[in-house]
Amino acid sequence: MLQKYASFVVNNAAQVNSIENGLRTLTYILPGRFADAELASEAIYTLLSFVGVYHDGLLSKAAKSGLLVDKQGQPVKIDSTPFNRYHGRLSRGSDVYRIASLLLSGLQFSEKLVEMVVAKKFGDKLRWKVVSLIEIIKIVLRLNLLQLSGRRMVTGAVVPERLVDPAALGSVSRTAQAVDSDVLWRGERSGLSFKSVKEILQNTEGNADLGSFITSEARDAESVAPAEALIRPFNSLGLAGELLFILRPLIYVLGIRKLGRGDWRPWALSLLIELASRQMIRTDLHSGKDDVPEHTLEKEELSRRKWLFLYYLLRSPFFDRFTESRLTRLAEWCNNKPLLSLLGSLIQDYQPLWQQYYFYTAGS
Repeated sequence: MLQKYASFVVNNAAQVNSIENGLRTLTYILPGRFADAELASEAIYTLLSFVGVYHDGLLSKAAKSGLLVDKQGQPVKIDSTPFNRYHGRLSRGSDVYRIASLLLSGLQFSEKLVEMVVAKKFGDKLRWKVVSLIEIIKIVLRLNLLQLSGRRMVTGAVVPERLVDPAALGSVSRTAQAVDSDVLWRGERSGLSFKSVKEILQNTEGNADLGSFITSEARDAESVAPAEALIRPFNSLGLAGELLFILRPLIYVLGIRKLGRGDWRPWALSLLIELASRQMIRTDLHSGKDDVPEHTLEKEELSRRKWLFLYYLLRSPFFDRFTESRLTRLAEWCNNKPLLSLLGSLIQDYQPLWQQYYFYTAGS
């Protein structure tokens, strides 16, 4: 049954992707439309997250096996990203790392839905216990990833990135189910694929421009560096900052449970911890180097963490005191504009969710 489903997804990737995108768009406009609409929306979104990762895995395997072609009928070429190379290498080297990554991703996909169900069915008291438990489990998993990676930065996402764009795929014919070994050559140790000389000459009608080809196929230092070198190990200062970043959500939750969401102290303490963590990590990474981290994955993760500071604008008591009134005025202004009315409606529908549920603004 699973084999038939996998074959269906591979042979109809563009159509399946369109259905996924349509359902995902639906989840953004469902909240506020009917009773428990936000629960239905979150359930659909959670399911799509799991299904999407599974489909991406199927398409990546099919592309690596030469079963996918583009709209011109040429085999789809897979260029692995630094993110996938790094996490793929660590996952292959340790079953514990792979399992911890899968569990962490599963929690990230489902935590909003779990909180919502518990709050609606069992009340606020049990909800905060479940939220605390989820944050504790995530801390344990991230500490394992930190240790198994050799004291390297734990990225926000740990599942492989999409390598194949379903919208760019052509029809998969029965005769195109395998790639001629003369077209691509795959290195046994690196797993990288390269065009053969025969293929280059055929595509250029025998007039191959060697310089242009070399330029187009040139690889930068990161693409040929060992996967473990894509994120540098922390020194003591950076490790302390990473530990602070990992522990920060639990400290914030415990502060809320003790003092309430309306108290400024948990909000301020969480902000200070996150600022201190960022400064310690940046100092560690930039020690003796330029002011910008050398590696792409480090830059991307630091940038992601910088954007997480926006969540403080949506957390009580800052949201109740400053943000809510301004967002309400913005939503009312948008509602009077034909093209912006949907944005205004979305703001009004999501405001109660930001205020009521922890994981909508947790950034953890």
